[in-house]
Amino acid sequence: NEYKSYLRGCMAENQRLLGSSIQTLHNSLQHYGVEQGIGSASDNRKTLGTFSGVVVPCTLSMFSAILFLRMGYIIGFAGITEALVMFTLSYFIVMLTVLSVSAISTNGAIEGGGAYFMISRSIGPEFGGAMGIIFFFAQVFGSTVYLLGLVDAFMDTFLSIPQGKWYKVLYGTAILLIMLAVVMIGAEIFAKTNILIFVIVFATLIVNFINFFIQKPFEYEPPPDNKAFKHNLTYTGFSSNTFKNNLNHNYTTDYTLQKPTSFESVFAILFTGFTGVFAGSNMSGDLKNASKSIPAGTIGACTFSYLIYIILVFLIAATCDRELLQNDYLFLDHICKVPYITTVGTLAVTFSASLSTFIGATRILEALALDDILGRLLTFVRVGRTRRGNPWVAVIISWLCIQALLFVGQLNVLSPFVATFSLLTYATVNMACLALDLAGAPNFRPTFSYFNKYTSLLGFIASIVMAFVVNPRYASTSFAISVMLFIFIMFRTPGSSWGYISQALIFHQVRKYLLMLDTRKEHVKFWRPSILYLCSNPRSCIPHILFLNDMKKGGLFVIGTNVVAELTPGIAKWLEEQKLAWLSLIELLNVKAFVETTVDTNVRNGLQNLIMTAGLGGMTPNTVVLGFYDTANPVDFLADSNAIPRKKKLLAKLRRSHNDHRGHVDELPSIRPQNAADRISIENYIGIIRDAMFLRKNLCIMRHFHHFKRPEQCSRSHQCIDVWPLPPHASTVFVEDDTTSMFLLQLGCILHMVGSWDKARLRVMLTSSSGELSLSEKEQMESIIKILRIEAEVISVVMPESIKNAVTDGERYSIVNQVVRDNSKNTVVTFIYLPRPPAERNEQSEYQYISQLNILTDDLPPTLLVSGLSKVTTSQL
Repeated sequence: NEYKSYLRGCMAENQRLLGSSIQTLHNSLQHYGVEQGIGSASDNRKTLGTFSGVVVPCTLSMFSAILFLRMGYIIGFAGITEALVMFTLSYFIVMLTVLSVSAISTNGAIEGGGAYFMISRSIGPEFGGAMGIIFFFAQVFGSTVYLLGLVDAFMDTFLSIPQGKWYKVLYGTAILLIMLAVVMIGAEIFAKTNILIFVIVFATLIVNFINFFIQKPFEYEPPPDNKAFKHNLTYTGFSSNTFKNNLNHNYTTDYTLQKPTSFESVFAILFTGFTGVFAGSNMSGDLKNASKSIPAGTIGACTFSYLIYIILVFLIAATCDRELLQNDYLFLDHICKVPYITTVGTLAVTFSASLSTFIGATRILEALALDDILGRLLTFVRVGRTRRGNPWVAVIISWLCIQALLFVGQLNVLSPFVATFSLLTYATVNMACLALDLAGAPNFRPTFSYFNKYTSLLGFIASIVMAFVVNPRYASTSFAISVMLFIFIMFRTPGSSWGYISQALIFHQVRKYLLMLDTRKEHVKFWRPSILYLCSNPRSCIPHILFLNDMKKGGLFVIGTNVVAELTPGIAKWLEEQKLAWLSLIELLNVKAFVETTVDTNVRNGLQNLIMTAGLGGMTPNTVVLGFYDTANPVDFLADSNAIPRKKKLLAKLRRSHNDHRGHVDELPSIRPQNAADRISIENYIGIIRDAMFLRKNLCIMRHFHHFKRPEQCSRSHQCIDVWPLPPHASTVFVEDDTTSMFLLQLGCILHMVGSWDKARLRVMLTSSSGELSLSEKEQMESIIKILRIEAEVISVVMPESIKNAVTDGERYSIVNQVVRDNSKNTVVTFIYLPRPPAERNEQSEYQYISQLNILTDDLPPTLLVSGLSKVTTSQL
């Protein structure tokens, strides 16, 4: 019994812990969802279901001004065949976009902002912000178009009221004020209003469908605003002749604008009605379950509206004479037996479409402000929200924009803008879905599965093509504006925590091409320096990093460092922070480099690991670079404002962008004293040189680079790159098979090819210890550099006779040093042949070797000691 009691106690405790863990996980996921959003709407704002929040506004927006105001315009000019093509093509583009929207919306939590939220969270703030602004104006222009359609219908029906442009603006302003009141109250009253309008529009459609079957043929006069047409218009009823006459296109003059029509202009008018596909997704912040409601509601609305349009095309084309369709755009009201029923439906559907895009514009503007896309320009929008979360400042701004556009006064003038802006937004949504699918990220697993990369690609291409078909000038202008906005946002917006699809795509492609990079196919004629720079402290190595970045010539550049410590949890966390600080330094210096760090209590072991493992696949370093082993006190170049070009401005930019996922250069370790306990020993230093040579790596040792300046920072007389291709020994002649000599020439040539170094003089310093250099030796060198296509000047340097009498290498190196100082004291950088380390592995010989290198390079300008172990150049084609 005691044992059973003990087991029951354990089970109860386990259940309590499990419940606590589940609650913690639930809270974490809720917190994660809020953080990934844009300041999630409060729960009392999420009140709309699928039907009221998506189906109704989406259907009414798809009907918009087209259903009752422009069907005659479309069929009259385009004919049945092209009208069906236009409707099918429009819905094809729309449905492809809907598939992409459905995939994105079912891949995570959706907050306010609709299409903008989905684009920005899928492919980053630059694309999202640029298209969010474009889409905001698409909604504003769309709302104005639908409002003008409403006013046109109102004025054409009630002819007794005052007419004219300014009265149109007055009536539009009055109706817009009513919309403003509805939007100010909030989404709930908008949804209730829309359901009532939906019932009215559906009833109007049923009445019109019945009217086609019961109305007898008759004639009536053209509308008063059509002054050009002088004959009566004929409603024929169902007639095969009427149907045949309406079968093909007949593009003539639009009586409202007195301009010729075309496929492009008619399609632009038609497609304006299909910009409402995002009406449901724009309400994402007000939906109870956006991920479920947006796909189901949008697809249902598109299917229903498409069927209605196709039925209407056949009914109208079979009963209405072509002259009627071309000369009376409000003919549905004039042929209906029930007076004013079509007018009521027209006013209702256009009011709903205008209201829907109005509220959509406010939600997009609010999302842009909360995401800080435009900085201080929209700061005031963030603070302007009612107690129920309604963004009243965004509402006022959207209202003012629509009010300003009302002064244009012509629906057909604004329609191409709406179509173009919307098509670009559709293209971006499809591109976002395509990019997510191509990236193959495991976390892209939408519950909506009726899409693939081909539907997204087809939707993207079709949207771009149709944008240019509608109006090439508007499309080009919109595209240019989008690019400028993208660039502006890219440079202005700090890094986001949303994730960047570009990074996933780059990873995918780089991995694929790295696997294709086969080291067995390497050839010397495609050789380039791939550098591993072993750095002790980044603060003291900034000039070295800047120089090596110039010298890499498109090759791999890895900056490696070893932390002298044992790997513990504390060290591991510190390393993560240091990695972020390193990345900030790379960005600050504007160099193209990778950073690798090892941890080992022995410096040599850590750096050995770096030399052997740095790189990936076929991209591995072929050249190891070290700093010089000397007793000079290190300099903190990060604290020197002159060491880094535009440092203050760049640091300010980095500090602005400093957030949870980016470190800062201030966190890099401070300069350690020269006599620090963890300073590398001479034995280990020479051991690293030997290790690099054993591993068949070319080797460079840098000295005096704390004096380094680029050529443009030097006077004209100092702009020289000197290469000393011969070893510092007596009676030495140039040998083509000497890999070090050829490596020296190659490095000098590569550096001279860099843009900021091409004005410097490249000099090959050819030495002789037997008096004047013989003509044959100089000609041989000039011939070699010509064959190797190196633009350099060969300079003869005579070694003093005393070098022959030198007994020790130290004496000989002292003489060589004096010669180099005399001839290269004003160079930007000097390349010198590196003597090989001693074969004996004892303290005395190793100390002597370091001493000799110190003598050889003492008091020189910035100097690279170079040793080549592989062939790096060829004269073969």
